[in-house]
Amino acid sequence: MVRPRRWRRLFVAVVCGAVAVGTASAASAGAERARGGFQPPKVGHVWTFILENKSYEATFTGLNQNDYLWKTLPSYGLLLRQYYGTSHFSLGNYISLVSGQSPAPDNQADCPQYKNVQPGFPAADGQTYASTGCVYPQSVPTLFNQLDQAHVSWKTYLQDEGNTPGREDVYRCGIPGDPGGSGVPDPGGATAQDQYVAKHSPVAWFHSVIDNPADCGKVVPLTGYPASQGHPKLSGLEEDLKSVATTPQFSWISPNNCSDAHDATCKGDNLSGDPNNHQGGLFAADLFLKKYIPEIMASPAFQKDGEIQILFDEGFPPYKMYGNSIADYQGNTDPTLNTATDTAQSIVACCNELPGPNTTQPGFQAFGQDTTPGGGITGAVFISRFIQPGSISDQPYNHYSWLRSTEDLFGISRGGTDGKGHLGYAAADGLRPFGQDVYNNASGRAHRAVVAGDQRAVYPAVAGGLDEAVQPKYETVK
Repeated sequence: MVRPRRWRRLFVAVVCGAVAVGTASAASAGAERARGGFQPPKVGHVWTFILENKSYEATFTGLNQNDYLWKTLPSYGLLLRQYYGTSHFSLGNYISLVSGQSPAPDNQADCPQYKNVQPGFPAADGQTYASTGCVYPQSVPTLFNQLDQAHVSWKTYLQDEGNTPGREDVYRCGIPGDPGGSGVPDPGGATAQDQYVAKHSPVAWFHSVIDNPADCGKVVPLTGYPASQGHPKLSGLEEDLKSVATTPQFSWISPNNCSDAHDATCKGDNLSGDPNNHQGGLFAADLFLKKYIPEIMASPAFQKDGEIQILFDEGFPPYKMYGNSIADYQGNTDPTLNTATDTAQSIVACCNELPGPNTTQPGFQAFGQDTTPGGGITGAVFISRFIQPGSISDQPYNHYSWLRSTEDLFGISRGGTDGKGHLGYAAADGLRPFGQDVYNNASGRAHRAVVAGDQRAVYPAVAGGLDEAVQPKYETVK
């Protein structure tokens, strides 16, 4: 039983490029060749949503009745069918996304003790030795530090952060306490009033951010926060979207543990308007996206030059036995006996992902079996005027690809691990950033998108470009 399962998994991993080969190169010549001279479009504003724990099969095949994310949003833009997480469980993926750091033991366990990384010494390829702990030293930079240096405005919006005073420090990047010494035990977990969890924030894990009060002023609750003694009011997403001038160039949005599809049954509100309805999973994520995606699309900044990205941290099998799906698995109901049949999409990696200095493989012991080598296929949706509506890409990408592409998009071209602005494994030789398969509408002229049930039947990311006879209210943006 064990041997066939291992070989099936290995076969899938090899096909997807999961076998780690090579090292990050200072020259990164392979990535430049892979890009083929492609220059990213002039996207000026990006909103990145991070959802939780769903394989591509769970989200984009209809198993969970999440029509808005499964059908509507891909018709507005691009479905990436080969987008991969980088580890199990959640936290390792968030850390990889914004710093290029590879998985480590405690962040793959979602940081059971919120404490500083030890020993914290630099390793090859921009990595850090992290045998214990989750909070990286000041010497480890993040995308947010890069944006600061490039004078690119940014904010992270964290749903429910600060709902319960004292539970997390809303003025210090939403951290759950002091990571010094023995740290803070069990920093995760949602409550009925406060479903924010630090492990789904990208900023609480880096001293290069949390020790900077100016940066922590950019880490805000999704709906804002009132002024208090010694602290100004913090504006939320809805207020910031009112004008181009008040909209950050880069916005990271972390829904709470209900709205991000993490909890099958929510501890608190799922935005349904029914206080007795606590259904979570992709049902709750659809409700969240239906509320906030149209608000962003209608904003002046999005209409000018915006892009929306909807990612998942990692892939989980789409069956009830794992507690995050309404879909039933028709095979063996004992998770300790399941083979790769029910986990195949959730245990693979791509893009020659390297394990790093702290783990032998970037996967982890999840789902009752060995889930190496990686975080699984999750899929992703991108929406922009520079993308043809209804597009599909089967080019493999992972979280390191996302980081490299974001650095390129905002013109970060100095420093980093490779001297060209790419951090950690975002600088890996041969890593492919998003190319013409993603940004396949170089002119930025909007195209129609026929959406079932949407009477507008017009691609909403217009920013001008539409024929005036079709939609006269938009100006042409040159």
